[in-house]
Amino acid sequence: MRSAFDYHRPDSVTDAVRMKCELGDDSCFWAGGTDLVLQWKGELIKPLHCIDVTALNDLGSVDQDDENLVRIGSLCTLSAIERLDSRDPYLKTLADVARLMCTVQTRTIATIGGNLCNASPAGDLIPTLIAMGAYLNVVGEAGSRELPVEQLMCSPGKTSLQHSELVTEICIPISSQARACSYRRIDRTVVDIALVSAAGAITLDSNDMVDDVIIAMGAVAPTVIRSAWAEAMLKGVALSAIDDDFMRRVGDAAAEDATPITDVRASADYRSAMVKVLVRRVLEDISRSLSGDST
Repeated sequence: MRSAFDYHRPDSVTDAVRMKCELGDDSCFWAGGTDLVLQWKGELIKPLHCIDVTALNDLGSVDQDDENLVRIGSLCTLSAIERLDSRDPYLKTLADVARLMCTVQTRTIATIGGNLCNASPAGDLIPTLIAMGAYLNVVGEAGSRELPVEQLMCSPGKTSLQHSELVTEICIPISSQARACSYRRIDRTVVDIALVSAAGAITLDSNDMVDDVIIAMGAVAPTVIRSAWAEAMLKGVALSAIDDDFMRRVGDAAAEDATPITDVRASADYRSAMVKVLVRRVLEDISRSLSGDST
């Protein structure tokens, strides 16, 4: 038997946080509700109060400020994300990732903030945003703070957000340096979550050397993780030196950081083998993009 709940609609972020504090652990924020409804129908959660934040229009915009920062409101839908300006390499990658997710109809409802807070290690956005060095602006009873996306997940379905905290923005640093990002996954169907995934981002210095690099992997650990070994191998390397053999060795190193499990969707051995392939493909994408090869 599904639980009944009371419906609340705040007028501001401050009002939403106040409601969450007053209503306690039996309350939840409601945005698109695409994940929340499934959990409620499956009786995984039994909320007594739902706080509908969809009327907070200031959380639904995408802006680039003078600080070379893209700010994406947490209520921005996936369909809005897939229409982002493709002239920026990071935003193009983010748009491509959004197109992989769920169905066209669901993307018109699902929000970027809700997807991140669902905290699935098999999700598509968390590894991509970790690779981009993104962080969240969150507001709670104690005030506002910045939270790196890398620190959001604690375990499957669990975040490091405090009870009253609401994600208001996703912030992506945008550099004038040459940079590129890629996300790859393996799934069973076009609307399935990833069996295993990898994302990467590389920034070059003026001499075409790797100045900064992040490699993130999904569905190979309880949370989305970075590969310290792969990143160390790439740091300071010339773009021209990232050939097929080097990319293969980086993929092998990334797999050493993975701790996959066997479940009904895939075996640990399969995930370990495939993360090598995906990291290599991510590096191939990035290399082509930074070399100006559009094929």
